[in-house]
Amino acid sequence: MKLEGEHIFKGPREAVWEMFYDPEVLASALPGTQKLEMVAENEYEGAMNVRIGPVSGSFTGKLVISDVVEPESCTLTVDGRGTPGFAKGVGRVQFIDQGDGTTLMKYEGDMNIGGALASVGQRMIDSVAKTMIRQAFE
Repeated sequence: MKLEGEHIFKGPREAVWEMFYDPEVLASALPGTQKLEMVAENEYEGAMNVRIGPVSGSFTGKLVISDVVEPESCTLTVDGRGTPGFAKGVGRVQFIDQGDGTTLMKYEGDMNIGGALASVGQRMIDSVAKTMIRQAFE
């Protein structure tokens, strides 16, 4: 599954970058997140509840941030597993200073989903993923 999009944040690129790296901000922004803890530099472990159509359950997983070019870009690698299946993905995030006190964040990546979670259908998974991303930015 391909994920891509962009969002404008109010604030300079450096401030948006710092916010992006704050585990408390990330945990509060991601719907269903129960826990997100830094376990090493650029490495987080967490737990999240997810519901996609008739399939719901808890996931535990790891987020690794690599290829860091502060405050411009990074790569995110996610590996989560739980009773409803698994999700693995890699994505690239860019932060672009817009010159007017705002920052454009662009993201693109690929996600692989398996288990019962994959049985609900690609369209529903795409829809829920887009909704979760939109909610994270609100």
